[in-house]
Amino acid sequence: MNSTYRLYDKWGELTALGKIENQNFVEGIKSFTNKLFHRERLEEKKKQKPAPKTFREKLDFHYGVNEGYERNVPLDSSHKGSFFTTQNIGASYTDHIKNVFVYRLSYNLRFQDYYKFSDHNILAQNLSVETSLKLIPHILFLETDYYYNIFRRQHTPDDDYNENEVKIGLKHYLVTDVLYEKPSYIFRHDGYDKFTARDAQGVHGLKDRQDNINAFDHEIGLHLPYHFLIRVHNQIGRADSNDQFLDFYDYSYYQVTPILSWHPKDNWMLMSGFLFQHNNYDGRAVYGTAEKENLYSVFAGIYYHFNQYMTWKANCTYVKSDNNVPEIEFQDASFSTGLEFRF
Repeated sequence: MNSTYRLYDKWGELTALGKIENQNFVEGIKSFTNKLFHRERLEEKKKQKPAPKTFREKLDFHYGVNEGYERNVPLDSSHKGSFFTTQNIGASYTDHIKNVFVYRLSYNLRFQDYYKFSDHNILAQNLSVETSLKLIPHILFLETDYYYNIFRRQHTPDDDYNENEVKIGLKHYLVTDVLYEKPSYIFRHDGYDKFTARDAQGVHGLKDRQDNINAFDHEIGLHLPYHFLIRVHNQIGRADSNDQFLDFYDYSYYQVTPILSWHPKDNWMLMSGFLFQHNNYDGRAVYGTAEKENLYSVFAGIYYHFNQYMTWKANCTYVKSDNNVPEIEFQDASFSTGLEFRF
């Protein structure tokens, strides 16, 4: 065991910090699928013929409750699972200006309670602004998304963070309503309330830890007969942190995500996808080499709209980490199902 690895062990943070990152990745998968679902709903609104609506018709309230099971809540080798209940409460406002500019303002509050692990209970808030500006009819659209997320765990404050994300992209239809591409730039800033940044020797300072991620994403989508949609995201990015200890949070990554959506009928939607991400860390020289990590995730969801007021949902996710630091490898799987009410 080399001296660098002993340094990790001395500070007692290898496993703990690895878990925080793993939890953030798993949460990121859930957030990514939610963003896909929300963006699809905005696309549906954009395609509808504009008609005069009252303020109340543009305003949408929702409440959802889900029951589920997660196989590895602590994200470690113990693989201790637990049932959980998730509740979502929120509202959104969607409008358009002269059939050229469509926008949606949304807020969501999420409670997630684990039956066996109350210290992992989650309180999350999300505020988002999504827009689509028609530059060339049926051909070119400027799309922007802004997300502000507040994430809290009940008894593990080191995990708590506030996240700002901005995404700007050009959606270009190569074949109208059939084939499109969308290059985008993404900037994300994560600020940790209860975790102060460390210097090169591992001593915590006075400033909170701050992480910045710059990424470029390219999406290509193909609409097929029988209401199929295939999308493939390719993304490269760079993460930089003011935490200097072993450059623990500085890395470059590549990510690819193919997704298949299907609307067999107006009231049904099925979605499945696969995500692969490779992380190259600047430091963390473990066993004589810098840390490298491959992350895999498979996710699927089914949605059935009983009517405009009630939707049934079922989602499942599997996540696996392959790492040259065996101590922080993990696997996790979760399944949930429930109802969402809109009024």
